[in-house]
Amino acid sequence: MTPANIGVERLKKVLISDKHFNPERIEEVMKSDILGILQNYTDLKGENLNFNIEVNKFGGYHITVDATCTRLKVLGSIT
Repeated sequence: MTPANIGVERLKKVLISDKHFNPERIEEVMKSDILGILQNYTDLKGENLNFNIEVNKFGGYHITVDATCTRLKVLGSIT
């Protein structure tokens, strides 16, 4: 491996680790927004919402939302 390749790999690692910085505030705002949307269309069982953000090895985000609802709300018809 050449010094240039080593430098590129180090830079990739730095950029990916920088993306791992996930401020709790952003996560809480996203969780609150998603909870509000779900409450518009469902009756959630409590306000239990599991929300997780992970960064993959390529620097992309994987967001997981898990909620339990007791029923879907009936919406009026759109004409």
